[in-house]
Amino acid sequence: MSSHTGLFRLNSKYSHLVRRALLAFLFCHAFPVYADALSLTSDLTRVQLGPYVDYMEDPSGTLTIDQARAPSSRWLNSDQDILNFGYSASAYWLRVGLTQAEALPETYLLEIAYPVLDHVEVYIFENGAQVAYHSMGDQQPYFQRPIDHTHFLVPIALHPTVMTSVYLRVLSTSAVQVPLNLTQELTMVEINYNQGMIKALYYGAMLIMAVYNLLVFFSIRDVNYLYYVLVVVSIMTLLGGIQGLTFKYLWPNTTELNDSILIVALSSLVIFSALLFRRFLDTPNTRPVLDRVMLLIAILPLFTMATAFYLPYRPLVQTTIVLAVVGIVAGFWAAIVRWRDGFEAAKYLNLAWTFVLAGGIVFAFNKLGILPRNLFTENVMQLATGMQALLLSFALAYRMNSERDLREKAEQESTAAQKALLDQQIKANEDLDRLVQHRAAELQEANERLEALGATDSLTLLLNRRAFEDRFLVEYERAYRNQSSLAVLMVDLDHFKHINDSYGHLFGDVCLTHAAQAIKNSLSRASDVVARYGGEEFIVMLPDTDTQGAASIGQAILDALACMIVDDGQYTVTLTASIGVAAHIPRSTSDRETLLKEADQHLYLAKGNGRNRVEWQPGAPSL
Repeated sequence: MSSHTGLFRLNSKYSHLVRRALLAFLFCHAFPVYADALSLTSDLTRVQLGPYVDYMEDPSGTLTIDQARAPSSRWLNSDQDILNFGYSASAYWLRVGLTQAEALPETYLLEIAYPVLDHVEVYIFENGAQVAYHSMGDQQPYFQRPIDHTHFLVPIALHPTVMTSVYLRVLSTSAVQVPLNLTQELTMVEINYNQGMIKALYYGAMLIMAVYNLLVFFSIRDVNYLYYVLVVVSIMTLLGGIQGLTFKYLWPNTTELNDSILIVALSSLVIFSALLFRRFLDTPNTRPVLDRVMLLIAILPLFTMATAFYLPYRPLVQTTIVLAVVGIVAGFWAAIVRWRDGFEAAKYLNLAWTFVLAGGIVFAFNKLGILPRNLFTENVMQLATGMQALLLSFALAYRMNSERDLREKAEQESTAAQKALLDQQIKANEDLDRLVQHRAAELQEANERLEALGATDSLTLLLNRRAFEDRFLVEYERAYRNQSSLAVLMVDLDHFKHINDSYGHLFGDVCLTHAAQAIKNSLSRASDVVARYGGEEFIVMLPDTDTQGAASIGQAILDALACMIVDDGQYTVTLTASIGVAAHIPRSTSDRETLLKEADQHLYLAKGNGRNRVEWQPGAPSL
């Protein structure tokens, strides 16, 4: 009896510890344990997920999602903002836990911002149950991506009190770098716009320099300019492949080109750079040994270029990167040697090549996994090559001018026949100067067209939202200085989602263009501004206009829409709109958002009161 009593007492004493241990065991086996589950709020518009990620290497590449999620899996906490595993034949699993701290659901976009990954699989679980699966990569057709973007984007809907688990499996013959970002949809739109503008400016400037120097080549038949053009084209092709632009726009269904074109572009860059150095520095006539070295550097990449479509990508791209680094160092050394020989133009060539030397080494070390992947290392080649192209063009011009000066000095000491030859050369140089000025004017005009394109909505040809906000800021400050009334109309087409759903987005675009024209035609003053504010919403700014005048314009817009029939030969509709009006005299330059919010509130009032109407003041009679 006493032994049973002792056992009972022992159980009573430790029973609560046993229960707690059992609960902890069940919890750990029911849900995965993360480095840090990220709790999101509405004000957290973009977050880098690296510090919140666990990862696991799968050397055999055979693990399934169920095996990866098993409690026995050996996950490691990430200590990198951007995970970089270098060139590896292993598959890598990543996971991150997400929770929603707000009361309402929120949709985010998971971004894997490295377009050259071969295979990317995304599994999404909610409270342990799989709800989505996506398979992407540059070795899969572009249309398989859930969102049309050069990066890999996956929508994730987060719900309050729901634990969302995201698993990724990455396998690639390229450098295995996995920059993960979680971004709200509106923020991603703004980021895409900014990045698109930067890329457009970069590739536009590079293209203009290539075309300009190609024209110079045709004009003066100096092969240096042809090599320069081929170097610039190789750079554009290489960066376009790394950034996923060639895959998106040139061959979205031909995946086998994605890896090969990078090797071809990098190889051609080494080849034409070496040929440019030989010709520019005149090594065949001044430094025969150095010339043979540069010639060898130009020949070796022919092997990697010729085998780009047949040999495995990983060893071939590593070999090509090594050749590129060797070529950069050799070119830098050759320019120093010729500079010490007294060839002054070599110093400007060296200045241009310094950027490529530094950028190429940083880029190569990044891809080989020696340096981490961050904003600088990922974009260093874009910065370096842009500066290189600009400085190379200057070096070519300096070399040409230097040779001209030498010729003029020699011809001044020659005979009358030589003087006649000098006059002919001066005339040719003057023609070239005029060509340079003409091309510079064309460059300025192209930049102005590019700026105008960035301020215009491509569908309606109205100002876009960003351009409108710039105009609104200027006009608001003017109204404040003059103490004049400024009016804003928010115009939203009624039931536009129904039009898109019923007749298709193409017909919806036709309706938007007709509506934009009707609104524009309703304005009579040159100072009045209309812009597409987003989707089916337009905004009108009326300087020196009070509320009644703005309401009259709003009614004129409704009348114009009522008289307009949209007909594309298959469908016919009549459009209506809800219009919110607001006007006031600015009290300061910092309260302009108040005017926009007031117009937006009146717009929603118009919608709530039955649509197809103008509202400008709560409780006032509407039009």
